[in-house]
Amino acid sequence: MLVRIVGTVLRGVSRFGCVLLLSSIAFAQSGSAHRNNITAGIGPGIPVGSDTAYLDAAPLISIGYGYRFNQFLQADVGFQTAFGAASNQNIEATNLGYVRGGDREYMVPLGGRLIIPTPLSRIELSAGGGGAYLHYSETVPSSYYYTNYCYSCTSRGGWGAYGMANVSYFLDSDHNFHVGTTGQFISASLHGDAVGATPAINTKDHWVNISLELGFSF
Repeated sequence: MLVRIVGTVLRGVSRFGCVLLLSSIAFAQSGSAHRNNITAGIGPGIPVGSDTAYLDAAPLISIGYGYRFNQFLQADVGFQTAFGAASNQNIEATNLGYVRGGDREYMVPLGGRLIIPTPLSRIELSAGGGGAYLHYSETVPSSYYYTNYCYSCTSRGGWGAYGMANVSYFLDSDHNFHVGTTGQFISASLHGDAVGATPAINTKDHWVNISLELGFSF
């Protein structure tokens, strides 16, 4: 099952890449764009569908890097973390004794986007997608003064795909700084141990993530 899912994702990514490449060739390039684009965002991670039985909406932070091949085509990689969506209240065994645990939901999107031209020079629209890896993990509290190693924490993960749409507003005429909003949908098949309220079976999880972003391009 997992092999078929990964194969489907890879085929989808390759097809999407071909679409982006053909689209970028079809557009006449009328200027230059910054090659490197870094973003940081915050917002809610919202499970949807059947996984709402064991996952809750949670705060989500994200960072991302995009490499712009030309004015219309960008490759993307990101890292996102949701805090406490699995509602882990288990007592975990650690090197410092027994403590109440928490959980993190990590998401790594790998794909690309097509930049959509607009008549407004400071507003940029984009849409894209690709593959995504999700990893859920039970955690225990640590601090700057001590490291708490968890002996009983469990994890689960799996591959899937994502789609996204973004609108950004550039704060300067050189297009170095921008604010924006990204809407993202992720669907992935996960397997492994139970993490908090998530069951120890193969599941198909779906997320709708909304991020308010700050970005820097150079």
